[in-house]
Amino acid sequence: MCSKGKVLLCGVLLCCFFIACREEVYMPKPRGYFRIKIQDTTYQPLKGYFPFFFEYSKWGFIDTLENKDKYWVNMIYPNLNAVLFMTYKDMDDFQLDDLINDSRMFAFKQIIKADDIIESQILDTANQLYGRIYETVGNEAACPFQFWITDRKEHFFRASLYLNTVPQNDSLEPVITYLKKDMLHLIETFQWK
Repeated sequence: MCSKGKVLLCGVLLCCFFIACREEVYMPKPRGYFRIKIQDTTYQPLKGYFPFFFEYSKWGFIDTLENKDKYWVNMIYPNLNAVLFMTYKDMDDFQLDDLINDSRMFAFKQIIKADDIIESQILDTANQLYGRIYETVGNEAACPFQFWITDRKEHFFRASLYLNTVPQNDSLEPVITYLKKDMLHLIETFQWK
């Protein structure tokens, strides 16, 4: 029995030796993200001969698109790596239902990567502003915020916010929250000329 105990003890010691001498497995650390610090901003009026007016953040600048349709502009946020694409249509050439359906289709193309799309209504009868806001919820949606505004007679304005980065909206939440606040300010100050 003593020899069986010695064999068992030698077996346990041998197992401990092999386990202790095993090479440590390296596990890479998850990819880190830089800290995003957003400061409050002041707003400035849109200048130029546009059929609309709004205020926009001093963090962004307006880029008029000479080679595109008349009154199409982009608002570029260089520090946040984002662009708000804005288009304008004179309704003499288009049907309102077609423009609304196109805008809704563009917004709901995001549902492939989104968890949900939250719709809210824009209704300001005093300033003849009617429209919809589409907020995309989800980690991989490329366009977190879109909206359109019309007066139902002459003007149709549409805007889509895009981030120029791989969508990781959970880590970009401070940027998205700030930009949504800016878009809401744009909508609140929007007027037809």
